[in-house]
Amino acid sequence: MKPFIIALRPKTLIAALSPICIGSVMAYAHGSFHLWVLIFTLLTGLGIQISTNMINDLFDHLKGADTPSRKGPVRVTASGLLNVIQMKRMTLAMMTFTTLCGSALIFRGGWIISILVSLALVCAFAYTAGPFALAYLGIGEFFVLIFFGPVATMSTYFLQTLAWNPEAAVAGIAPGLISCAILVINNLRDVEEDRKAGRKNLICRFGPQFGKWEFATLIFAAMLVPFWFHEKHLLILLSTLWIIPASFLVNAVAKNHDPYAYTPLFGKTGKLLLVYTIIFSVGYLL
Repeated sequence: MKPFIIALRPKTLIAALSPICIGSVMAYAHGSFHLWVLIFTLLTGLGIQISTNMINDLFDHLKGADTPSRKGPVRVTASGLLNVIQMKRMTLAMMTFTTLCGSALIFRGGWIISILVSLALVCAFAYTAGPFALAYLGIGEFFVLIFFGPVATMSTYFLQTLAWNPEAAVAGIAPGLISCAILVINNLRDVEEDRKAGRKNLICRFGPQFGKWEFATLIFAAMLVPFWFHEKHLLILLSTLWIIPASFLVNAVAKNHDPYAYTPLFGKTGKLLLVYTIIFSVGYLL
C-alpha cells in the first residue's frame, strides 16, 4: 500500500481537483448541478493525474532521469520499492480505472467528451513516454496549462450544464498557471539530473534563473484572472489576497540555491493553489 500512495504523489493532486471544483461551482451558481457527474468527473480527473504521475515514475526511471540519489521525494521505481513489471501493471490498472470512469462522462457529454478523455490519456502517456515525450521537449508547461486549466474547467462546466461557457475557460487559466508553477519547482529541483538524462525542458534549455522568473510570472499572471469576473462577483477579488503568501513564496524561490530546499517549496505551491481555489469558489457563489 505504501508504494502505491507514494506513486500517487498526493501533493500534486490539487492540480486535478482545482479546475474541477471551480467548473462545478460555476455550474452550480448558474442553476445546474449533478452530484453523480461531479463524482465521476473527480474520479476521471484524479485518474488522469495519477496515471501521468505513474507513467512519469516509470519512464523517468527507464530513461535515467530518476536515480536512487535524486534530490526530490522518493520515486517508486527508481528506489526499488516496485520493479518495472509491477509498476507497469499498476499503471495499466489506473489507466483502465480512469477509462471506465470517463465512460460515464462520455454517456453524459457525448462525442466531444470522448475526444477530450482520450486525448488526456494519450497526453498522460506521452508526457514522459515515447521518443517525443512532452516533458523532454520543453512543452510540458503548455500541456499542464491547457489540460489542468481551461480544458478541465470548461469541460467540467459542460458536463454539469450541457452548455459551453467561455467564462469557464477563463476561470481555468489561473489554476492552469499555478499548476505550471508547481511543475517549474519540480524542474528547478531536478535540473542537473534532467540535463544528464537528455531532457530539454525550458529550465534545462535556459537555466535556473529563467525558471525563477518563469515561476514569478506564472504566479503573478494568475492573480489577474479574478478581475475578469469582478463586475458580477465583486467578492471574488478577495482571491487576490493570496498574493501576500505568494509574494513570500516567489521571493523564497528567487533566493534559493539549494536543490533540496525546493521540496518544501513544491508543497507550499500546491497549498497556494488550494487556497486560491477555495477563495475563488466562495467569491463566485456570493
